[in-house]
Formats: sequence, C-alpha cells, structure tokens
Amino acid sequence: MHFKNFILVGFLTLVCSVGAFAQDFHYTQYFHSPLGVNPALAGAFNGSYRINGVYRSQYWSVADKAFNGFSLNVDAPIIRGIRKQDWVGIGLRLESATAGSVGQKLNFYGLGAAYHLSLDKKQTQILSIGAQYGTGGYTYDSSQLPNESFGSFLATKSLSDQARDFKNTNGGAGGGGQSTTRDGGSLSDLSIGLLYSTKNPKTGTDLKIGIGVEGVLNPDRSANVEGSNGTDDKGIGINAFTSYEFEITRRASLTSGIYYYTNKKASAVNVNSIMNYKMKPGNALTLHAGLGLRGTRAGLIYLGATIKDIRVGLAYDIDISSAGTASGGQGGAEIAVSYIGKIFKKPKPKPIIYCPRL
Repeated sequence: MHFKNFILVGFLTLVCSVGAFAQDFHYTQYFHSPLGVNPALAGAFNGSYRINGVYRSQYWSVADKAFNGFSLNVDAPIIRGIRKQDWVGIGLRLESATAGSVGQKLNFYGLGAAYHLSLDKKQTQILSIGAQYGTGGYTYDSSQLPNESFGSFLATKSLSDQARDFKNTNGGAGGGGQSTTRDGGSLSDLSIGLLYSTKNPKTGTDLKIGIGVEGVLNPDRSANVEGSNGTDDKGIGINAFTSYEFEITRRASLTSGIYYYTNKKASAVNVNSIMNYKMKPGNALTLHAGLGLRGTRAGLIYLGATIKDIRVGLAYDIDISSAGTASGGQGGAEIAVSYIGKIFKKPKPKPIIYCPRL
C-alpha cells in the first residue's frame, strides 16, 4: 500500500512539473515558511509555539548584486475551539527581500489565524481553514528600471532573465548626483487557505493537502515610472501543495512534497523527496537528505538535521535553465532553521502519607 501511494505522489509530481517555470522569489525549503505557503498552517503542529526562519541568496554570478530574501514565521495554537478536540492557531509572518541590480527592497508583514476542525476524537483527520492579512511595500532604484511597471516586468520574465537584463544597465532616470530611490506600490493583501491532514500512527503515514488564494484585495504593485503602463494589479493567485510521509523501516522514512503557485502569467512549482533517518532512538537525532526540481529551471539539493526540537537545513539550486551558461549553473543557496517549543505544566502529585504501623 505504501508503494502504491509513493507511485501516485511521483506521478502527480511529473504532471505538475510539465510547462511550469520559476518566476518570483521562491524558497526551496518552502516548508520552513509555512505561513507563506498557506495561512491554514498557523498552529498546525504538535507543540506550544513554532519559529521558522529561512534566508536565500541567488544569481550572485549573473547580477551585480545578488537576489536576497529572508522569511520569519512565528505561530502557535492558542485556545481550544468550540469542541475540545478543535483548536485555534495564530501566526505572524515577516518577509524581506532585495532584488539585485534593480535596487528593489521589499518588506511585508502578515498576521493570520486558523481554525482546526478535528473530524474524529483522536485528531487523526483534521480540516483547517485560515486567513491572513498582510501589508507592506517596496522601494526601488528608478535608474535601473525599464520604462514599464516593475510588477509587469516581473510577471513576464524569470529571475535569471531579470538579472541578465539588469546587469550593468542604467536607465538614466537619475542624474546630477540626485537620489533615484522611489516608493513602489502597496502590498496590502488578504489570503485565505484550506488544509486537510490525516495521519495513521500505526503505519507512520502523514498526508497533507492544502490550497490557498491570495490577491483577494488586488494590491497595486506598479512602480509608476515615467512612461510606464500605469497600474499593475496583482490579481488572484493560487497556492497548492501536498506532502506525504511514510515509514520505510523503524528508523527510515520518506517525505515527498509538491508546492505549486500561479498568478497571472507567472507560475512556479517545487517538487522534492527527502529521506529521513533516525541516528539515535527517541528522535534525538534525525538526518535528512533529498533531491527535487523547480519546474525545468533548477535542480534542488537538500541536506538537514533534526536535533530534538530544532531542525536545520541547507539547500542549493543548480541552474538548468537557458541562463545556465551565464550563471555557471549557480542558482541559489539557502539556510533554514525551525524550532518547536513546548510549554507544559509539570504534574504535582498529591503527597502520600504512610501509616507508621505499616
């Protein structure tokens, strides 16, 4: 049964990979940025609170300045739901990025909540719904922008193409030593998500399927440079992901995942399989190693380790796109860390008084 499920996940991986291409700033270790994947993941874990951080740098060999991004997620299950087996989770998301030679700096702040409805008393099947409101904006160097809106430019070109086109360019918008830094569009937005998760403690299987919708408030991302095409609304975006983990032996398990994103002309897909091996009993140390693809543009390598409640990961992208010759195959590198804290009250046993005659 496990083998059949693995074949199914592999087939879905191949189907989702066809025709997809990377565009926006995407994390290879997207599972270390859960609130950026789906707001319904807020509080969807075993523990008191969770902190996730991931830093990414890419295209340093093509652009004058690398594309850098940082994501910080903090979430926690805070209160019980309407029923004792349900609960409510909240989450805070921070995003910061710089878009290389473009001179664009992005900051985004999001706050969300999710309700987790258990479909059985043992909490082995859970349906979650979440929402997240975020706001932010960006600044850019107008001397490096083409005569079109920045959002429109991003929507039609991949990051590797952007890096190549912006390298050693000067649009001449600035001059005379004056600052060319300008404010960009607003990023205020609302996203909603739905998540179904089921696990079987006896067989060690864990399946998650989620879908999210962003761009509900249709924020304007345009740079509004002279001669641009005017506004550039973000439009509705779709995030979909699935993750399936099953045990191979008592110490080894395999986790396969797919993360797909689409918005207007832009789309991206991450597919990966990660082998997990417990080096010590009691989950004291687990090693992780995996491979994946981002469409037909990058090959993904992942190494990581979990030490008790801390998980660290390193990822490297190999550029296999048409820009691979210019980049020397150097796509991007990431470092990520996750910590799940547990706050439990220690039981206070009642004192036992023994009869001296016994």
